Amino acid sequence: MKPGNICWFEIPVLNLDRAIDFYSTILYTKIEKIIFIEKEYGIFDKNKHSIGGCLIVKENYLPGKSTILFFSVIDLSEVLINTIEKGGAIVIPKTLMKQVTSKGDTIIAQNMIDDNVGYYAEIIDSEGNHIGLYSNS
Repeated sequence: MKPGNICWFEIPVLNLDRAIDFYSTILYTKIEKIIFIEKEYGIFDKNKHSIGGCLIVKENYLPGKSTILFFSVIDLSEVLINTIEKGGAIVIPKTLMKQVTSKGDTIIAQNMIDDNVGYYAEIIDSEGNHIGLYSNS
């Protein structure tokens, strides 16, 4: 995956089942409902689409203002330092993608973006836009 490329998108929704029905119908595609990192997602088939993405219920969601694009970066820690230096803000700090099983065990999961172990963060850019960042390190 090349740094700087869009690698994932999240479309925030209020009602996941309704949104899955809507997008499946209008895009003529299967959207699989799964649980990952203790949340339900509607996953677009990344083998059918050129970029992976999902539908997700988000708290404090304002319709029409919250689709999040995730950009692939090489060094997430460095990018977060640069975000602050350039006038941005960190919304979700660097976070390892992991999952807790029903038995309470924590496992490091292969993620939905590139099937590897990865980290993510969400930031506000210098213009007030909410974007996501993803890295394998």
